[in-house]
Amino acid sequence: MKSGKELRKYTRITMKVTVEALRVSDEIICGGNTECISMNGLFIECDTPFTLGTECVIKVFVGGPRSDILVHARGKVSFLNAHGMAVEMVSHLGLDSYNHLRNLVLYNADGDSEIVESEITAHLDQIREV
Repeated sequence: MKSGKELRKYTRITMKVTVEALRVSDEIICGGNTECISMNGLFIECDTPFTLGTECVIKVFVGGPRSDILVHARGKVSFLNAHGMAVEMVSHLGLDSYNHLRNLVLYNADGDSEIVESEITAHLDQIREV
């Protein structure tokens, strides 16, 4: 449940999943594991995060490093700390990616599934406007 001071729009799930971020400018890859994921972004635990504002392409290996179940998204580094970087997802690359992310969040979220479903619907409406 979100507190009155919680500013996030989307439910985050705590989940360790292999992820790669490809920096658009020079194709350098930053790999690591997710700490948390939402419909709007994720936190990547990594040793050498990109700088704030860096545009990247995200690849989340939902079913493990060798899985064909992937979430592809364009993103932008929005936060840094000593453990890694947060990436805001700007757009999802394909309907399959969006559906994989939706299912990942929906089925792994603690709490009211109706609230999570309404957040996902609102997110879908938001990306349709872009």
